[in-house]
Amino acid sequence: EHFPFSVWYFVEKPRRMRLSQAYRASCLAPKPYPAPKPRLLHTAAWIRAAAVRPDTLDPEVDEVIKAIHATPTRLALTVTGGGVQAISWLLGVPGASRTVLDVQVPYSPTALKSLLGGQAFASASSPDSVAALSQAAFQRAASLTALGTPVAGLACSAALGTDRVRRGEDRVYIAAHGTGGRASFSLVLDKAAPRPRWAQDAVASRLLIHAAALSCGLPVPEGDLARRWLRLEPGDVLESGRPQPPPTLRQALQSLGRGEITSVEAGLGPVTAGAPRGGRLYLPGSFNPLHAGHTAMLQAAQSLCPQLEGCYELSTGNADKGLLLVEEVERRVRHFEEARLPVVLTQAPLYAQKARLFPGSVFVIGYDTAIRLLDPKYYGSREDMLLQLDRLGTSGCSFLVAGRLDTQTQQFMRPEDLAVPPQLKPLFRSIPESLFRADISSTQLRAQGAC
Repeated sequence: EHFPFSVWYFVEKPRRMRLSQAYRASCLAPKPYPAPKPRLLHTAAWIRAAAVRPDTLDPEVDEVIKAIHATPTRLALTVTGGGVQAISWLLGVPGASRTVLDVQVPYSPTALKSLLGGQAFASASSPDSVAALSQAAFQRAASLTALGTPVAGLACSAALGTDRVRRGEDRVYIAAHGTGGRASFSLVLDKAAPRPRWAQDAVASRLLIHAAALSCGLPVPEGDLARRWLRLEPGDVLESGRPQPPPTLRQALQSLGRGEITSVEAGLGPVTAGAPRGGRLYLPGSFNPLHAGHTAMLQAAQSLCPQLEGCYELSTGNADKGLLLVEEVERRVRHFEEARLPVVLTQAPLYAQKARLFPGSVFVIGYDTAIRLLDPKYYGSREDMLLQLDRLGTSGCSFLVAGRLDTQTQQFMRPEDLAVPPQLKPLFRSIPESLFRADISSTQLRAQGAC
């Protein structure tokens, strides 16, 4: 529109300025948030579930967690998709440092695959995936504790209510894998029950605490008592897998022979199967029989590596002699049980295999073993020998070498006399003669009929 100058200047312009000022004032004026709509708890389930989110922990859960903390079992947990409240419950009760070793919460498929070492599953929430997660947690718990410590790995994998349309059931899978045996649970949540997601998560968390108590050897409710403790709805379907007791030494050795597991720990109490521990001080040998020279040799090595836990390692397979019979291995293990000494049984006769199984470890070896390790004829060429031993060093492993008496010359063979290539010298350290010398061997003892 076109206005005469006088009309524009004295009438229209002031009117537009007033409108503009009023608009700006209305935009800058503070506006109160809309009052929240009242939400009614329509069912008793919501009322019960609401009690899970108070400032204080439910007394029932608190009592069970206190009992868990009073046991010697150490736990590693992995939860994905649900069961996260169990973590805060366990950590919120005093004494958690005596129980909880590690907690993992992989939420994306990439994180889950990484935690399982690249292993992938069609569904993150399935019996197979939760079993693999519990086994990985068990191995992690073992790696973080001393030999002979009772440990358990717990895993929860859940698909709970979401803000998008999702086909399939709301479900929870839980598995426990420990020195006390294995257990599994499957729970299908009734979608018709008006439970918010956090209430579903509280049910999954209670089931995870239930599995933790079972792994710690505590009595747990069954049947209707279990449903009541878990606060399940009538439409919820709970199934418990058949509990598997811990394996005996013979059963574990049979699994080792079939290649189902890679290690068996014995000597200090319950057998621990399938949880190799790196970063230790290992004395490999045949131990036929175990004698004072072995124990003195490991003690000398521990004095040089006080930060590492010492252990004996017995390979049931030998490149020259084949596999030992189960009965023969049991006989040799009895010597360790009687002496209360830890021994790890493997099928890794070669040190390259031992290094893959126990990364970051130090192996205590004798003079003769060191000579064989440095002999190119066992590798095909000098270059292959250097390459394989370099790989062993890359895995963080090294050797402590003890000397021995040459019975023919009556001369003590010192580790310093070994012809070690310059590039491999960092891998080999000597045990001084002043610290260890034992002019005894298993061969001599067998000849004397000591075994």
